[in-house]
Amino acid sequence: MPFEPTFITPGVLPLWLDIGAVALGAVFGATLANSRQAPLLGVLLVGILLGFGGSMIRDILLNTDINALVHGRYITTAVIASIIGALLGDLLLKPMWLFTMLDATVMGLFAVIGTEKALLFGMPISSALFIGTLTAIGGGIIADLLTGVKPDVMSRGPWSASMALVSACWFIIWFEQGFVRFAELSSIALCVLLRAMAIWRGWEAPHADHLKPNTWIKRKG
Repeated sequence: MPFEPTFITPGVLPLWLDIGAVALGAVFGATLANSRQAPLLGVLLVGILLGFGGSMIRDILLNTDINALVHGRYITTAVIASIIGALLGDLLLKPMWLFTMLDATVMGLFAVIGTEKALLFGMPISSALFIGTLTAIGGGIIADLLTGVKPDVMSRGPWSASMALVSACWFIIWFEQGFVRFAELSSIALCVLLRAMAIWRGWEAPHADHLKPNTWIKRKG
């Protein structure tokens, strides 16, 4: 029996949030593909897929119309933003901090739109967290696989999926209190802050080894 979502809040995601995520995601994806020496069509393809790849995964999981395909403005936005990324990618890469912050902003945006739409569909909090995190990292995984690079989420290094999950948790806390706009903006800002702190302080994403008792004994010693 197919799942039939129960809407608990009237209305839809703010257009600026949804379109903004697509635009920034496409710019970042095209810039990323350009830095990996992909041909022009490859750059545009990666840009478009990173622009709404995560949102497509979200909508499939929610068993609803895929916004990116139903409404032409999403594809148009992704194409234009990908062209911008292809043309200006070198400029964005010069200051590495700008490229990194763009990555974190995109992830924060997608974590918010994934989590918020899941909540609007009446999903339980645990499911909303899962969908929000997967929406945040889904486009990046697709882009990495297309360019022949091991996905960040599978590599040791600064927080990636972890900061998406934390941002989704933060969003739910404030969304449930009725502070929707604050929840959206602060969650995106938190994702950027966590990324900056992880790089500055050398924080690495938790590993499975950290759960072993002997690891904690060594730390205490």
